Amino acid sequence: THKIFQRLDALTLKSSKSLVCVFVSVCGSDPPSPQAGLLLDVDGVLVRGGSVLPAARRAVLKLVDRKRRFVLPVVFVTNAGSCQRDRKAQQLSDLLHAQVSPDQVVLSYMCVQINVLGFHRVLSIDQLVEQHPLLDMVDHNRRPETPQLPAIEAIVLFGEPIRWETSLQLLTDVLLSHGRPGLVHAPQPGKQLPVLACNTDLLWMAEAPCHG
Repeated sequence: THKIFQRLDALTLKSSKSLVCVFVSVCGSDPPSPQAGLLLDVDGVLVRGGSVLPAARRAVLKLVDRKRRFVLPVVFVTNAGSCQRDRKAQQLSDLLHAQVSPDQVVLSYMCVQINVLGFHRVLSIDQLVEQHPLLDMVDHNRRPETPQLPAIEAIVLFGEPIRWETSLQLLTDVLLSHGRPGLVHAPQPGKQLPVLACNTDLLWMAEAPCHG
C-alpha cells in the first residue's frame, strides 16, 4: 500500500486545486494484493475550458497502458450537467488520449432520478421557450417572425374601446415610431401622424356600478 501512495503522490498536479480521491482495498492476507482506484475531478483540475492542463495529460499517461486503457479503476466526477454521459466520455477520451467509457463518468444530475421522485413527464428550458417564445426576454432571435405591415399613415378613432390602456399603448407606439411600431422609437419622430377622432369626449353619463 505504501508503494501505491508513493506512485499516486508522483501524479499530483501542482497547479490544480484538487486532483484525486484515492480508495485502497486489500484483498486477502497472504500475500496482500493491494488495489487502488481514483476519483478524478474534471473542470479546473484535468481540463480548463477546452484545453487539458499539461500536468494532467502527463499524469493520465502514467495511468494507461499501450492501448490507452486504464490500468487502475478510474472514475471522472464533475459538477457539470449540460450533456449526457456518453458525450462527456467522448470529450474526455479525445482530450486525454485515453479510453473513457460512459460508466466512468459521474455527472452532477446523476444523483437525481426523476422517475423515482414520481415525475414522468420532463420539460426542458428549450422546450419551454419553443412553446412560449415571448417569455425569453434575452434571446430575441428565438422569437417568431411577424409579418411586416405597411407603414401606418393616419389614426382614426371611431368609438370607445373596451380596454383604453391597450389602445393607448399601441397608439402611442404608432405615433412614436411614425407609423412603424415594429421598429425602434425615433427620438424625434418629426411630423406627427394625423389623428382623426370621431368623438373626443372621453367622459359620458352611464349607469354607476352597484355593489352589495
